[in-house]
Amino acid sequence: MNENLNWDDLRLFLAVARAGGLAKAAPATDVSSPTLSRRMRAFERAVGVVLFDRRRDGYEITAAGRELLVHAEEVEKGALTIERWRTAADPRPLVRIAAGAWTSAFLARRMACLIDGAEDLRIEVLTSVSAADLLRREANLGLRNRRPEINGLAGRRLAQVAFAVYGADALVRGDAKAGDARRFAACPWVAFAPPGPKPPSAVWLDEHLPREARLTCSTPHAALEAAVGGVGLCILPCFIGDTTTGLWRASGIVADLTHDQWLVSHDDERHDKRIRQVAGRIAELIRSQRSLFAGDADA
Repeated sequence: MNENLNWDDLRLFLAVARAGGLAKAAPATDVSSPTLSRRMRAFERAVGVVLFDRRRDGYEITAAGRELLVHAEEVEKGALTIERWRTAADPRPLVRIAAGAWTSAFLARRMACLIDGAEDLRIEVLTSVSAADLLRREANLGLRNRRPEINGLAGRRLAQVAFAVYGADALVRGDAKAGDARRFAACPWVAFAPPGPKPPSAVWLDEHLPREARLTCSTPHAALEAAVGGVGLCILPCFIGDTTTGLWRASGIVADLTHDQWLVSHDDERHDKRIRQVAGRIAELIRSQRSLFAGDADA
């Protein structure tokens, strides 16, 4: 190994080895398949051995790769031990929840449902467009838009999440074009473009707009405020759009964006009493709001 080897290389190696390929490892690492491919080749050069046999149907780990996998898993366990030591200074249990911006906002507003006032418990919500990697123990629980496909992660389906087009009253009710397919070319739009990878809703909007949006925001909440202020139409999850004062639906459910919401945890941690308790409360909360998440405006 040379001086260029670092834990992040091991993290990506673990994900690819466990997933058996790049496509399944990419969502768990928040790194694109082409970038993962480059990183794995660079990692192999750093360690001086071939770690994967690259086949059309995936990556098969070599004998040398299997040896490294054992060592990498030990490093991962060591990192978890250090993290537990770091948090032990505060005797109150800490549960970290990773979620996207909208789901984080939903949970934060209803945090009283997750924390019993009599409990000596801390909760940390990690908000990011790209979910924190549970395999790295950056979070104990994650809310994700796909079923976990990597060994070491467990998940349960909570609800279906729907999206629709929303806008301020004057725009949606005052312009007939906002209510049909003419909206893309004839109406002003607010777009969300984060610094990193775009979420599916942003990609969908890019594919439908014939020109640049009137306003582009780097944070979803800025885009929401602009839409409420009447700057333009925007695409939002229904559990946000339907509960935001000043917004009206301008479309039906966008079927291309509908996805399942999964609660994901690490196999080693999901039986921990506090983590299991918080996970159960999150599941109960979201499942109780299934109609809202599914975009059933009449519920």
